[in-house]
Amino acid sequence: MIPIGLCSIYTIGIIIERLIHYWSAKTNFKKLTKKLESLIIGNKVSEAKLLCGESKGFIAVLFKLSLQELNQSLDLNNPMENELNAIRRIFDEELQTSIIPDLEKHLNALDALARGTPLLGLLGTVIGMIKVFFTIGTNQSGVNPEILAQGIGLALVTTAAGLIVAIPSFFMHRYFIGRVDQLLEEAHKAKVWLLGQLAKRRLISMVAKNER
Repeated sequence: MIPIGLCSIYTIGIIIERLIHYWSAKTNFKKLTKKLESLIIGNKVSEAKLLCGESKGFIAVLFKLSLQELNQSLDLNNPMENELNAIRRIFDEELQTSIIPDLEKHLNALDALARGTPLLGLLGTVIGMIKVFFTIGTNQSGVNPEILAQGIGLALVTTAAGLIVAIPSFFMHRYFIGRVDQLLEEAHKAKVWLLGQLAKRRLISMVAKNER
């Protein structure tokens, strides 16, 4: 019961920490992109980076790091594909090296707790049953059914305790996996949106230059 109790404390800690983390990682995508669109198209790179720095969520962080690669003065001689590839590379590298590991942090531990605590409970039950039967074997005066039932019932407590910890751990782990997938899908949409705005920025600048 002591290991199961420790596992329950660790499980609760992970669940609370992950709930808070995923809440803080969420970005109001529509609100942020609505403000960023005019800044990027208007070539106001500094203002766009400042806005991303003031916004919460990991998508705002990805936008800010990507925009840091841009210069305020747009070089139209530099091919558009080169600029977009540089932004795409920075976005993907930050996502893979920092964001995804941060989103998946502690999920393996939670999965191990969901799988391991039932085994601890079963082990406790087996040990309890062994003690019960050893007691029966060494008792020369016969078996008291009440004592036998109490011993078996007490041995099963650890199995129940293990399941009580494992079941919420399993469901919360699946929920968190879903949240990670959802956030990564938002990151993919954010990358497509950002590259589209940068391409639009370049085309508008080229048209303005040709009209001069």
